[in-house]
Amino acid sequence: MTVEEMIRTLDALLDRQDYAGARALLYKSLRSFLAAGDGPAAISTCNELMGFERQYGEDAAAITAAEKALRLLEERDMAVSRPAAMVTLNAATVYAKAGRTAEARTLYDRAETLFGKYYPAGAAEFAGLYNNRASVYLTPAEFPKAEYYYNRALQVLQRLGETCDAAVTHLNLAGLYARWPERAAEAPAHTAQAVRLMEQPAERRDAYYYYTCRKCAAACRELGADEAAAFFTGRANEHDAGN
Repeated sequence: MTVEEMIRTLDALLDRQDYAGARALLYKSLRSFLAAGDGPAAISTCNELMGFERQYGEDAAAITAAEKALRLLEERDMAVSRPAAMVTLNAATVYAKAGRTAEARTLYDRAETLFGKYYPAGAAEFAGLYNNRASVYLTPAEFPKAEYYYNRALQVLQRLGETCDAAVTHLNLAGLYARWPERAAEAPAHTAQAVRLMEQPAERRDAYYYYTCRKCAAACRELGADEAAAFFTGRANEHDAGN
């Protein structure tokens, strides 16, 4: 099985919500690629695996996959390469979610250097880097740094017209300002902007739109923004009712 075939099979399993099958496929594929000495395929599989385990709350397993991916990059002389940029970003995000902030910051530094080397300035991938990187600065002394990275992400997304991800970034800013006493009054404006961005006509609402609505609903509930949460929940429920 090639990496491409594995990804197609993985997507099909996830569509059926067969998470046990998806996990088994990833680990079986990793063993197979390692046995065959196919380093790039093993790295790609570790990249998928760390994201899968992180998404489903298995932080220890996600870190194990991240460590394996980073080690393979070094062993295969790929630590300074285009594939390493995204792998390093994903590994940093795994460490950040697990609360291992110092290691996450080191990896974000490395990822930003790699993105600058291998991606054109302002590429969409930078928005993901900046949004994720901001999350390690959510302490009072570093709120300005988090704001800086969220705004950099927003600039990229606005320029590219990426409405859904821009809405999420506005809610990230709202969450930041809600924690920041001197700036708390700015949070509602960003929540309202997220709603405005997602008031899209039915013909523009795809699967990613509804996924984003569910994500935004959860963020609004955390903010206590009940009206916005109701809007996003209603949109998500429309999709669920039709499927």
